[in-house]
Amino acid sequence: MGATVLAYGYEDKERKALKEVCARLGIRLRQVTPAEQALPVGSFFGLAPREPRADGHGAVPGPMLVLGNFTSRQLDGFLSALRTARAGTGLKAVLTEHNAGWSGPALYAELARERAALGGQQ
Repeated sequence: MGATVLAYGYEDKERKALKEVCARLGIRLRQVTPAEQALPVGSFFGLAPREPRADGHGAVPGPMLVLGNFTSRQLDGFLSALRTARAGTGLKAVLTEHNAGWSGPALYAELARERAALGGQQ
């Protein structure tokens, strides 16, 4: 599987911009439905079972992207294209061995905590 973006909670206008960026760069875009949000993020990449997580209660409260199978060059190009298109304004994570078993809501909560902690240091 090549570079893939999981998109959580994006509305139509920004989802369209994400779709255009991904199509132009040859990156697969997968919109995660509300019913799938409790699944481990790694399950979309074959790295975790497709079974809902206990930490997956509730919905992802805002937009989030999970980026998997990217090379460094693809990642740089994708992030640059997002900025240019003013798309992908939500939280972002790269799929790792550590977060592959987390549900969408759990990953979102961790990213929000990290963002708040970094904001407090500035």
